[in-house]
Amino acid sequence: MTDPARIQRDMKGTASYLGQVRRQGALRVQGATPALLKRAMAGLSRAALTRRPALGKWSLQEIVCHLADVEVVTGWRYRMILAQSGSPLTAFDQDRWASETNYRRQDPKVALETFAALRRRHLALIRQTPRTAWSRFGIHQERGRVTFRDLVEWEAAHDLNHLAQVTRLRRLLASSRRTRKR
Repeated sequence: MTDPARIQRDMKGTASYLGQVRRQGALRVQGATPALLKRAMAGLSRAALTRRPALGKWSLQEIVCHLADVEVVTGWRYRMILAQSGSPLTAFDQDRWASETNYRRQDPKVALETFAALRRRHLALIRQTPRTAWSRFGIHQERGRVTFRDLVEWEAAHDLNHLAQVTRLRRLLASSRRTRKR
């Protein structure tokens, strides 16, 4: 697994968005994310999409690839929780996935299309799941007991966390373009 301190930092960062998710609605947040990412990527060169803001930080392309992979993992977790409440939910090392599947060389448009298609499918699943089933749960390897409701909200908070990163990246790219033009 990843460094335990990093896991705690990542979880704390995402958890900081849960209040906003509860105000806006998890499904609204999740539904808006693909279009916001598409808009953020629009008009950017490959060099801009792959530019990292700092050592050890992800580029916009890497964030989109990560979100596509997380959507695969989350879809599996949704189904495990709904079909087999109490099931173990395996954690994954996001940094290892990024390096071993080479996010830096993947096609960001394909990653975005994959994310958007999976997200539509998962939103349909969530909407058709009876509220009585939202208390079903899995046992996450790092977080412990996670209900279906928790996972839906956590996923929306995860979106907001990465959308904030994307916003900062876009500002950085715009700033560097202005600086180069001077």
